[in-house]
Amino acid sequence: MCARSGNLVIDLAALQCNYVHLDSLSDRKCETAATIKADAYGLGAGPVAQALYKAGCRTFFVATFEEAAELRTALPPETTIAILGGYDQAFKGEYSRLTLIPVLNSLYQIEKYRSEPAEGSKHPAFLHFDTGMNRLGLEKSETRLLSENKELLAGINVDSVMSHFACSDEKDSPMNPQQHKAFMEIAKLFQGVKRSLCNSSAIFRSNDYHLEMNRPGMALYGLNPTPERTNPMTPVVHLTVPVLQIREAQKAETAGYNATHRFGKKTKLVVAGAGYADGFFRSLSNEGVLYWKEYALPVRGRVSMDLVICDLENVSEHEHPVPGDMLEIIGPHQSADDLAAAAGTIGYEVLTALGRRYKRKYAGEK
Repeated sequence: MCARSGNLVIDLAALQCNYVHLDSLSDRKCETAATIKADAYGLGAGPVAQALYKAGCRTFFVATFEEAAELRTALPPETTIAILGGYDQAFKGEYSRLTLIPVLNSLYQIEKYRSEPAEGSKHPAFLHFDTGMNRLGLEKSETRLLSENKELLAGINVDSVMSHFACSDEKDSPMNPQQHKAFMEIAKLFQGVKRSLCNSSAIFRSNDYHLEMNRPGMALYGLNPTPERTNPMTPVVHLTVPVLQIREAQKAETAGYNATHRFGKKTKLVVAGAGYADGFFRSLSNEGVLYWKEYALPVRGRVSMDLVICDLENVSEHEHPVPGDMLEIIGPHQSADDLAAAAGTIGYEVLTALGRRYKRKYAGEK
């Protein structure tokens, strides 16, 4: 196959720039946290969190206990690490030992967390209320019980209450004001407690949604939080993959598994070292493009596990790449959102699917 993998460059200065920009959109009373679950969307939680800490971030959200425990080794002890998945009894005692805060999503989790050994007199926690997603979060019936029976929270220090927008990437979705209204009613039950509602897109929708904490994720990594207009964020991810071979297909020959592309004429091809094992999705078969310099190279045939075939029809022969040259998958000519659109998915999936074979290089930290 290939003696070397592709190069995945994460621009930490751009990441920090995005954090500072997002933070500037709200007033000083509103903290800007960072969502770095799924290994910071595939980019490396440790280096990403450390760069964000230097940019001023002090609260980090992850999905699981394991993510939180690993992140704790990369950050100073005074930072807040909150676990969106909530409390898991399998790690009883470790939350207080590692100073990790669960985001409690149900009365069941609240009950179990009360048995967690506490360093102080109370257990710190965030409470998550469902306002329309029917995913994680306390249900309406559970919220009523909490409001009527405050002893259910005995021994728990509620640091923040939060919810999550379902449709904030849709500028005019009626769900946005509906969820905001529902959450504000719930928050009245917890006077003096911090409130958090905004994800990346919601930060751009209304200043009314900026409460005491915003929780951006995707926008930090350069994805577009406002799909209806030009991306306001700075690109963070650059991905190039090596040319393995230049070859020539004859008229009527085919490309790749199952012969899904047949050539109508003699055609020069480039075979590159990327495939679906690396996060270059099979849905890009006969659909996607790679770039050589400013030239778009259409994918021909099926994307394989490790390889992709592209057409050099747009490149004059004297400008053809040679083995060892690097082709752009994500960069100045094609964003992660562009690649996602071609694959019929979203930028989140593109970033989190970036394969382990890519060498992650960190550049540009301020």
